[in-house]
Amino acid sequence: MTDNTNKLSFKTKLSYGIGGICDNTLYTLSGTYLLLYLTTVAGVAPTIAGTISAVGSVWEALIGPVIGSISDETISRFGKRKPFMMFAAFPIAVVTSMLFTTINAGPVFKAVYYTLAIVLFWTFFSMEFVPYMSWGADLTDDYHERTVLRSYSYIFNQVGMLIGMVLPTIIVDWAMNLGRSEQQSWQMVGIFCGVSAGAALLISTLTLRKYDRPKDDPELIRMRALKEASKKHGIHPLIKFASILKEYLQILKLRPMRFLLGASMTYLIANTIFSSDRVFFMTYNLGMSQKNISMVMLIITVSGMVFVPFIERSSAKFDKKNVFMYGIGASGVLMVILRFMDINDLKGVIIVSLIYSVANTCYWQLMPSMIYDITEIEERSSGASHAGSVISFQALSESVCIAIGLQMLGVILEMSGFDESLPSPLEASDGAIMQPESALQWVSHSFTLLPGIFMILVMIIMIRYPVDAKYMDILRKNGRL
Repeated sequence: MTDNTNKLSFKTKLSYGIGGICDNTLYTLSGTYLLLYLTTVAGVAPTIAGTISAVGSVWEALIGPVIGSISDETISRFGKRKPFMMFAAFPIAVVTSMLFTTINAGPVFKAVYYTLAIVLFWTFFSMEFVPYMSWGADLTDDYHERTVLRSYSYIFNQVGMLIGMVLPTIIVDWAMNLGRSEQQSWQMVGIFCGVSAGAALLISTLTLRKYDRPKDDPELIRMRALKEASKKHGIHPLIKFASILKEYLQILKLRPMRFLLGASMTYLIANTIFSSDRVFFMTYNLGMSQKNISMVMLIITVSGMVFVPFIERSSAKFDKKNVFMYGIGASGVLMVILRFMDINDLKGVIIVSLIYSVANTCYWQLMPSMIYDITEIEERSSGASHAGSVISFQALSESVCIAIGLQMLGVILEMSGFDESLPSPLEASDGAIMQPESALQWVSHSFTLLPGIFMILVMIIMIRYPVDAKYMDILRKNGRL
């Protein structure tokens, strides 16, 4: 068990928080624009594009546990997590550029290229994300300080959202006005977002050096000697994989983990459907300009920053479990109601986006903090720290649900008759054929109704989640429950 029970310094929280730019730049870029880019710019059919996106998420689900397990066992002067994050910084910039590069090739070669690109993308994302999340659990054991630490991270997550969600359409519009093609403009987006993410990751790891050790640290030398001695016996890869599965089964035996995992998976399906669909809704249902779409994305980003201190204070007063549960649940109810109202203008989209922003802030600010509580519960239960395995298990579930959400939306678009070759209302000339009414209806359902239903389910699941401040106090007092 780590000894970091005191309050963290401002510099530590700031340095850690900056790392949040990286994962949310990549997460929002892929979640918001990848399906749209593949179908309308790269020329990939919706079902194939959804499958490619899902393959990437499934791959992340497979590689995340391996990275989490290896990071748990890593011994270095930079700690368990930083080596992975520093190594991932440069490749992240390269593979993000690859993913948003349009190639002139047949459908089979395109499918192979983008599948390879997305596998590499999620590999290096996992190499950053799993250690970064685990790093937070290593830094503090304090119940409320975990929420404060994640609040810093979430503020910088919003900067990442600005880079990955707001700026892409602005960059595309600016580049095309300069005479660049749409394909070249999106490649510029990939380069810009990849470099920004990698730079933030390096700044975070290189400025948070308080817990680094000198090369000749006696404890570090001793730990390395023990590891070298254990290597002589060797471990077969299949045995290693079986060990990871065994750890996951042990983690699943924890009742709090089962409920928190269920709530997390359910929300992420809602989030994936909404995030990937909203650009379709604004483009094809409302015919909004790139300028107005960027404005909506900016409102979501800024509102997330505004909500952070309110959620932090509410969590301290009412407990983070309750804020998480009722914040997401109430947002879901309102989104379902709004589906049966007439959302046909910018004002309506802004209202829906603000409601979504409440739920999204509750999830990303509080879920990691609650996962840190699970890592402590697991450590007290097993007698050893497996923070990387707990985090990677939760990340695995995230990947699976992102894959489910993307595949669901791809199938919805295909079955409802969406045609990627047809123009949006803004691009269409007089008499042009538009998207069929069935496609527009299901795009609208995916913007409000479907995410709202899943958010309500999150609230229902969290009613049974037992962990709160009192629970953790009893755990620490008695050693276990």
